[in-house]
Amino acid sequence: MVLPTARENLFDPPPELAALCAVGAPRRLHYADGHVGWLVTSYDQARALIADRRFGVIMMQPLVDAETQASIEDAIGGLDGGFVSLKDPPDHTRLRRAVADRFTPGRVAERRAGIERIVADLLDAMERTGPPADLRSAFALPIPARVICELLGVPSGDEHRFLYPTDVMLDPSSTPEQAAAAFAGFADYVRGVVERKRTEPGDDLLTDLVQGGELDDLELAGMAMELFITGHETTANAIALGALALLRDRDTWEAFRADAERVEDWCEELLRFLSIVEQSFTRVAREDLELAGVAVRAGERVTVSLLTANHDPAAFPRPDSISLGRGARGHLAFGHGIHKCLGQHLARAEMQVALTGLAARFPTLRLAAAPADLTLGSAAEGVYRATALPVTW
Repeated sequence: MVLPTARENLFDPPPELAALCAVGAPRRLHYADGHVGWLVTSYDQARALIADRRFGVIMMQPLVDAETQASIEDAIGGLDGGFVSLKDPPDHTRLRRAVADRFTPGRVAERRAGIERIVADLLDAMERTGPPADLRSAFALPIPARVICELLGVPSGDEHRFLYPTDVMLDPSSTPEQAAAAFAGFADYVRGVVERKRTEPGDDLLTDLVQGGELDDLELAGMAMELFITGHETTANAIALGALALLRDRDTWEAFRADAERVEDWCEELLRFLSIVEQSFTRVAREDLELAGVAVRAGERVTVSLLTANHDPAAFPRPDSISLGRGARGHLAFGHGIHKCLGQHLARAEMQVALTGLAARFPTLRLAAAPADLTLGSAAEGVYRATALPVTW
């Protein structure tokens, strides 16, 4: 089978994937570059596999063709050597240790006031401009973009340097040539930023990395590139689609507004329900092994559907509805094991501050278009996103 991506009911898994999850067994999966591997859909198998050290991580998604993949790899010129999410121990351990201190719950708590300032500024701007507004471009996207700029120590005016390449990467109409050009420019930018931090240090993560001396130049620039990309896109979609999930049913929006002190529980359930990152990074078996009764050969790929795992009724009863009572904190929206998302605590804080701020400032907020008319979809990289989210109040 080829991985299905169309969510017929906005937030439910594609019916074919949901049916596979009910069966439970891994299924043969055809990748866009011609390889054939395996797809895991159930929660228990997904959780076990992505923490299994018998599998390594590779830079390939099921729907990315070989030409596009090669064009991006050529354009970044070895910077993937600093992509911590694509490394296994011992390199993964070394790279993650170099940045982990800035992403602890305590350090994120120190940034919360700054996040609140950014959110308040954006809400002020929306209020001045008046309705209608595109909640993605006016609110959801600028929040994590500005937070990551402050964290890495670059001007907020540099946002386009990483927003544009990400849009190209996630746009299904982009050609390999467009992707190569966008990422070549992005690679030049991050190399320049790292070099400036040597002569113009600041109180920021990139300065820490440069002065720490633990990473070489390629690793420094690659780490910066990955942090720019992962630091904004998925969080922006979690904010935008989280608002959509609340607003599509007025009772849900009013319940959230009345129960804002439980925003942490709301956001955990929304993260599970939305499953913005639909698949894990692809794993490759290091040895012959058995996976849920299926023989997997050394070198074969395995992809985990985080979407179906988070909607597995065996783990989350009535998974296709929003419920605070289910205890969603075991969800896999941020992955699991040693590769669990480095920025998970920062993403949670941004989402919590954004949604509570939005509800407090605009209690009458509502969608300005029918959900069926919105442009939502999954990119080849397995990121569920909305290109726009029109709202009014």
